Amino acid sequence: MKIIISTFMGGLGGTENASYRLGRLLKSHGHDVVLASSDGPLIPDAQAAGIRWYGIDFYGSATGYLKAVLQFAKMLKKEKPDIVHCQMAKIVPGCVAAAKLASPRTKVFYHARGLMAPTYPKIAKLFDKLGVYIIANCRHERDKIIRHGFPEERITYTYNALHQADYVPEKTVKDYVQLGTLSRLDHIRAVHLTLEIFKMLVERGLNVRLNVAGIGEDMEDLKRQAQDLGIADRVTFLGGVRDLTAYFREVDILLSNPKCIGDDCAGLGNNILEAGIYKTPVVTYRMSGNGEIVINGETGFLTEFGEKERFADYVELLVHNPGKRRELGEALHKRVFTLCSDEEIYRTTMAAYAMADKT
Repeated sequence: MKIIISTFMGGLGGTENASYRLGRLLKSHGHDVVLASSDGPLIPDAQAAGIRWYGIDFYGSATGYLKAVLQFAKMLKKEKPDIVHCQMAKIVPGCVAAAKLASPRTKVFYHARGLMAPTYPKIAKLFDKLGVYIIANCRHERDKIIRHGFPEERITYTYNALHQADYVPEKTVKDYVQLGTLSRLDHIRAVHLTLEIFKMLVERGLNVRLNVAGIGEDMEDLKRQAQDLGIADRVTFLGGVRDLTAYFREVDILLSNPKCIGDDCAGLGNNILEAGIYKTPVVTYRMSGNGEIVINGETGFLTEFGEKERFADYVELLVHNPGKRRELGEALHKRVFTLCSDEEIYRTTMAAYAMADKT
């Protein structure tokens, strides 16, 4: 099968990593995989995995988008793929238009990883009319899109393909407990809320430090916030992280505080799955697809959005109890590899592509 993965690859965010990992997985099973995207730091990795690359960037001006559609159509006329697998919603209309022009038998899929709430009814209606198929990145995301009117027979879900860990290291022995975040630094991922909770933990007298991993437009604001809160000496901003093995060797507990209320935001973040790979317990919110992976008290802890005291209580419990950290980390690892193994992701992805043969 020939599969075109179309996306934005300009950074090291969740979509870029998920797109690269999916392409690598499909290539490892013998498919001809082509990446059509903007340039970015993961392109050499994709090419090293045997994925061919076309530099086509849908993210720019309206004129740039039209140019990208024409470039995409030229590529489709040459490649004649079975599947175009769009990783972002903005790309989908352009890919559909190009397919109709240059390769009518090609089926177009959209991989849904989360949108802002007002966008869902618009996307459900438009993508239905365009004849698009949808793969959501968790059950919750699938059900949300169906609720907004998209036909149930043209949507399914599969979790994101996993990072391939070299090995799962033992945690570095330290005289403090290392907390960590791993996300893009923007208002949705809301690391500013993590800093507020970290301040509470420090005021409780806990011997903790915080690593903030990621890049984004909120970086400088977060650094100023850490200074204003008087915790800057305990907070390290790591920037973009590519070596997850080294990162999770140091991090004892992962904190995730995205500001996702109602239908807003991502289905399931990569950081939850990555923590599971590295046997690291998670404290996060009961939102979107988090509860499909994090079972409260069994594979991590969940609170409702805004419950800062309870969130801090769960972190404090884990800080004082290394045995509980190991227990939850092991359980999360087992759950992630049960639901999200390479074999399972490949099986569910192929089943999703087969939807196009049934409708």
